[in-house]
Amino acid sequence: MDPPTSSTFDAFYAAAQSSALKTVRNSAALPADLAFHRSINPELSKNIDAFSEKVLNLTNRLLALAHTTDSANVRAGKGKARLENQDDFVDSFGGLVVDVVDQLFERTDSCLDEHLGRKKAPAIEINPRVEPKSKSTTRGQLDPGLQHAYALKKPQLRFSRKPDNSEQPWYPTLSHKFNAQIPLGHAYRDSDAMHYDNPPPTTHPYQYEITHTTYPSRMFTTLSPIEPKPFDDTPLNWVATPADFNAMLEKLRNAQEIAVDLEHHNYRTYGGFVCLMQLSTREEDWIVDTLMLREELTELNEVFTDPKIVKVFHGAESDIIWLQQDFNLYIVNLFDTYHASKILEFPRHGLANLLEMYCDFTPDKQYQLADWRIRPLPEAMLNYARSDTHFLLFVYDNLRNALLDRALSRAQSRAQSPHSRSASPLPADVSHALVKEVLSRSQETALRTYTKEVYDFDGTGPGGWETMARKWNKLDLLVDGVEQEVFKAVHYWRDRVAREDDESTRYVLPNHHIFQLAEHPPADMAALLAIFRSVPPVIRRRAKELLEVVRGAVGAYKKRDAPSTSSKKPPPAAPESVPALLSSDGMSSIPTSVTPSLDIWAQRDTKSNIAVSSSLLGTSSKSATKKPSYAASQSSLLGSAFASSSKSTSGSEHYTEVIKRIHDSLVIAPTAPQVASASTASGQAAPSTNAVADAPTDTFTGMQVEVPFVPLAQRKKPASDPVEDTIVVVGQARQKKRKRTKAADGAGEDAGSAKAATAGKASGDKAAVDEAEATPFDFDAVPNILDDRPTQDDAKPRKRKKQAKGPAFTYGDFPAPPKAHSELKSGNQSHTFK
Repeated sequence: MDPPTSSTFDAFYAAAQSSALKTVRNSAALPADLAFHRSINPELSKNIDAFSEKVLNLTNRLLALAHTTDSANVRAGKGKARLENQDDFVDSFGGLVVDVVDQLFERTDSCLDEHLGRKKAPAIEINPRVEPKSKSTTRGQLDPGLQHAYALKKPQLRFSRKPDNSEQPWYPTLSHKFNAQIPLGHAYRDSDAMHYDNPPPTTHPYQYEITHTTYPSRMFTTLSPIEPKPFDDTPLNWVATPADFNAMLEKLRNAQEIAVDLEHHNYRTYGGFVCLMQLSTREEDWIVDTLMLREELTELNEVFTDPKIVKVFHGAESDIIWLQQDFNLYIVNLFDTYHASKILEFPRHGLANLLEMYCDFTPDKQYQLADWRIRPLPEAMLNYARSDTHFLLFVYDNLRNALLDRALSRAQSRAQSPHSRSASPLPADVSHALVKEVLSRSQETALRTYTKEVYDFDGTGPGGWETMARKWNKLDLLVDGVEQEVFKAVHYWRDRVAREDDESTRYVLPNHHIFQLAEHPPADMAALLAIFRSVPPVIRRRAKELLEVVRGAVGAYKKRDAPSTSSKKPPPAAPESVPALLSSDGMSSIPTSVTPSLDIWAQRDTKSNIAVSSSLLGTSSKSATKKPSYAASQSSLLGSAFASSSKSTSGSEHYTEVIKRIHDSLVIAPTAPQVASASTASGQAAPSTNAVADAPTDTFTGMQVEVPFVPLAQRKKPASDPVEDTIVVVGQARQKKRKRTKAADGAGEDAGSAKAATAGKASGDKAAVDEAEATPFDFDAVPNILDDRPTQDDAKPRKRKKQAKGPAFTYGDFPAPPKAHSELKSGNQSHTFK
């Protein structure tokens, strides 16, 4: 059937309604027991199934068509469920069919009301629909090809005046001085400044003209701002030939205000150079290709030094230097809008903020990082460069009026203040104060002079190695060492290569690579190239040279550090023999093999047996007061405890008392007393191989002198037949307990047998004691607490006790119930409840 049109819609609607009524009437006439009739009439059953299938297909098509009217579902790719059988029809008819039809009816009513004018859009939309932005219009993402155009040849190679990267001083090379008040080359000084200590004049050729400028009166008058023309209505001139430049210069001579801005490049050159110069008047915009025109631009001094023409810049600190460096251009009568925003105390002082405030224009600042050497420039970069000066004169008008109004309102408020003593009228130029302040600061900016960059060997300047390390928080490179030596050498090498190749230091070797070379100096070419993920082009050509610089820095540091290492004082040597430091009244000597490398108790007083000197606490001075035995009187750490009475004060007396107490508490560790053996008494002392056995004893207390610990591997093994020696008995072998034996007759032991047993036990004990005294105790055989080896008992694994075999379960032997998971293991420790 053909789709209905506007002329046949009424007939189509009447036929559809009649068919629907007929279908409903026929369905109502069907018998209630249709299942019974289907069971007895197969033909009827087949016709009903075919008709049901046709109705389901038509219903599903209608549902799919109704679903396409919802654009949200279409975008999300969502679909409605289908009616597959009778059960789906019974269960899902309300949700799938009725709801969809109701939505269609509601949408139809809404469209009819809007068509008939009954429904109007709200005046203010609460949640306006925002169309998603495409990725191509996203701001702030600069194409890498526009940021660094690696395929471009260096334009400075075509300059008539080649870049000079040497450290020779720079001087202006003006051949003619436009708008001069004093001749070119004349150093003028004010009469009141002629003093002997007055510094010599600067090399600025327009110093006098800038400081003695007569400003036009219109700069101090409130005038209506002149609205800037749209981009499409303002002519844009690309200046790349001398003829175009002369035509522009002729129009600039007749202007009253000129807006100026520069775009430079400093990545593929050491000193940088200007790529574009933008100039705007009230009627036209110019973009000068400074890569093509360089020496010709000196003629702009005729306009730039004319005091009757206001030159408007924003943030001219660097632009003044670029104009002098590349073109020998100077500015007289400068108005810097940055200083105006500072004096007006704006929250932000960027040019973009001023354009948004006064012109409702938002520049795309991503092109600040663009490579301005590209030719031809894309339209987006042209518009960005043009916008910096196209609106700047309108911003100047608004800032000038704001400065005049602010100064006048401040003066009036002070005059009307109750604390004001003068009732005289305000002077005529009271509103000029802030404008003059801006012009004064702009003069200081215009008087800046270009000086060539000289390498800073001290490293404390803006581009010095120390400043760079502090900026990157590499404070370990500020400590004298081989890392610092390599860092300084590579930093200087990078600067020298950048000057030779006319490349920026960042292009020659990025900063993070310098830190890697300093922290891990490479020993060969493979280690050097492994530092770089992508080797810079300059390093590919000069890798061998860089490696030699690193090796030379390491060698120079070792050679410089060698004398200082040998001049260091050696550590205090150990005393040759400890016995010489001890008392000589019958004391034994400690073997040299076990003498410690540094004896804390270095000297003693032989009379009182008191330590008077030590390596740790130093020597002591004798005191009149009585000291306890074994007390130290002076130390290297705390000094002498007894100062002269003439030099002591109230504070030092307390300090001396504290030091004396500390020295008195430092005593020599006592040892076990020495027991003389039979061989010692007879005067035949056999040598001992055990260091502990040979340790000397103190005759005053009979205690053994403390002997340092000797590792197990360094101990001397005892001979096969040890010689008897005087050994302190520290213990004896434990005797086995003798078992009692009963008498044969069972009546017990008599008195005679008891005496015999007692006598035998006594004789056996005495023999064991004699044997222990005769045999020296082997200290090496027993485990030491300092030996790093397990004992015999620890080495044996412990045997687990076998559980007695028995029944697995006995009545009454119930295990404890398991704890609940939520039960605290140590609850109620504070005893807050019982």
